[in-house]
Amino acid sequence: MDLRNAREARQLTLGTFARRIGRSKSYLSRVERGLYPVNAALVRDYGRALGISVAATVDPVAATAPVPNLDDMRRRDLLGAVAAASVGAASAQPLLQLLDGVTTRLPASVGAAEAAAVEAAADLYMRLDLAHGGSAAAALARGTLDWAVGLLGQPMAEATRTRLSSGVGLLADRFGWSLYDIGETDAAARVLTFALDEAARGADRDLRAHVMLDLSTLLADTGRPADGVDVLRMALGDERVSPAERANLHAVCARHCGSAGMRDAGLRHVALSEEAALGTDTADKPDWAHRITLSPGHHDSALGLALFELGDDVRARERLSRALAGLGSGRTRTGLRCRTRLAVLHLRAGEFDIAAEQAHRAISDAVGVRSRRVAADLRLMVTEADRLGRGMLAADLTALAEAA
Repeated sequence: MDLRNAREARQLTLGTFARRIGRSKSYLSRVERGLYPVNAALVRDYGRALGISVAATVDPVAATAPVPNLDDMRRRDLLGAVAAASVGAASAQPLLQLLDGVTTRLPASVGAAEAAAVEAAADLYMRLDLAHGGSAAAALARGTLDWAVGLLGQPMAEATRTRLSSGVGLLADRFGWSLYDIGETDAAARVLTFALDEAARGADRDLRAHVMLDLSTLLADTGRPADGVDVLRMALGDERVSPAERANLHAVCARHCGSAGMRDAGLRHVALSEEAALGTDTADKPDWAHRITLSPGHHDSALGLALFELGDDVRARERLSRALAGLGSGRTRTGLRCRTRLAVLHLRAGEFDIAAEQAHRAISDAVGVRSRRVAADLRLMVTEADRLGRGMLAADLTALAEAA
């Protein structure tokens, strides 16, 4: 009898059983479906909770062995691993085996401390993603999101649930956006859709709108800009969205309109973005908004990228230059997106020395940033230089970009 059959034979739902043994529902689901490995400690928990002997697809010795600890685990193996690790000579697999059976139990009930922990985790991954690209942020955020989703199934006050939903929505949005940034578009679409559902259950209407903005960008950048415009029109239909986020929505919608060949509509959204920005109020806004929407230079960058896409080169140069003057060190990727386009605009204007200076600066700043979109932006500069007959500059930029 396997774990799932044993549980279902007792007519226990996965959620009820997870609470009974103090484990995450999402973790148990993955174990029962064969996505996560079964370990001896988990087999023991199933057996005790169900009052039976459970056979699972594990080494029979491991399945019947007591939970490893410093008193009863095989001391020679442990001490051997410790000795090797102390001089940095241990192989990865034996060290990972030391983690078998180590799980994080969910609290019996969820309160403000857990909600705050989810928010803090989302903030950490957001800062990591904005500064260094999505690769590391995506790898780290996955495990935290599993834990956070497990919290949703635990008892809590309604006010805590509302706050937690926003926190999980934000965490999932950052995870999904990081996946998108490294080119995992299918997975990103699924995670961002989940993020939208959780954000909609919370009280932060700007967060809901921002997740829709991220989904729209994924659609636009994968060849469906008109669908991206439709998603943002839905987001703009919520009158509870703040002026600052509304300005952001209009700016990104203008960019999508440019990609879709809807120039007049795009210019209207630029005007609406500028108008909405006049009513921006930074008081009592969540931390995530201060890191993105309300951060210095952000609105200029959003409008600069839109005007670039719409072919309004003069205003695009002005906005992109202002954005670069305002963006802080924590917005490396956004700064790169602005600088690469500014280099392209200088190339088009025949200002080749300035263009080369901006392009070389962009490549230098891109060192250590793991981002598919930034890599595409660097190629954009090379392509434009080559198109305008600046073959030596294109070759130089290509060599530098590959070295970076």
